[in-house]
Amino acid sequence: MPESPDYVIYQEPPRRPLTARNLGDFALCPQKFLLSFFVSRQAAERFLGGSAVLHQGVRTALIECYRQGGPLGIPVERLLELFEQYWEGRLCADSLEEEQLHRQGREMLRRYHAAHEAETARAVALDLRMEADLGKHRFVAMVDRALREDGEPLTLLRYKTTRQVPGPGGLAKDPSLALLLLVGETHFGETAQAAIYALRRERRVVAAIGEAERQAWQEQFIQQAAAVRRAHDYPTVVGRHCSVCRCRSICPAWRPSPPREETGE
Repeated sequence: MPESPDYVIYQEPPRRPLTARNLGDFALCPQKFLLSFFVSRQAAERFLGGSAVLHQGVRTALIECYRQGGPLGIPVERLLELFEQYWEGRLCADSLEEEQLHRQGREMLRRYHAAHEAETARAVALDLRMEADLGKHRFVAMVDRALREDGEPLTLLRYKTTRQVPGPGGLAKDPSLALLLLVGETHFGETAQAAIYALRRERRVVAAIGEAERQAWQEQFIQQAAAVRRAHDYPTVVGRHCSVCRCRSICPAWRPSPPREETGE
């Protein structure tokens, strides 16, 4: 009888470019890093949570809004239609959470549209996947929107729907934004700045990553990637993080014990 796909033991991950999330998974639990390459979409969806559902709906609506001309080019009603198109409320915990987050998403988009109807920034790219070599290792990062404004360097922007928004110094400690900056500068071939747009607070925050911080981050990423590529063993680290791990359904530590065979005596 063939083994169930849920119980396959994977020996090594694919040789793909590494993301900041990959590096974080490896540091937290090497087994999670390994299994994250094989977990199904359906299994991952069970651990998304309402905040991720909200972020996905709002982010996708804004990206599509800019593909259609931005707040200057389409009315707010069209932006809200896009949100409805991409909203996946079925993934919320219950109907109350779905209703609350749906309302919050629409309100954030209304405010964003009103604040950006006269925006003059020039879009360079939308929802762009970028790859770059740092040292001997290849990395990948996603930017929601790359834009140019007079008197400023290229801005690599990500949208955030979270309630807590770090300041410039706090963002400088975010490995995901640091990798975005390094990969983005290599991809575009110019100095850039990494930033978030906090939709709940209606403000843009630029990460305070200077030249010294860039160098430190690059060295850290190269060291982490080297450790990942050298790995031949991927131990499971059990902890509180397991309760929300997207890989739990195929993790060896959480398999049900096989039934014991009864022996007649």
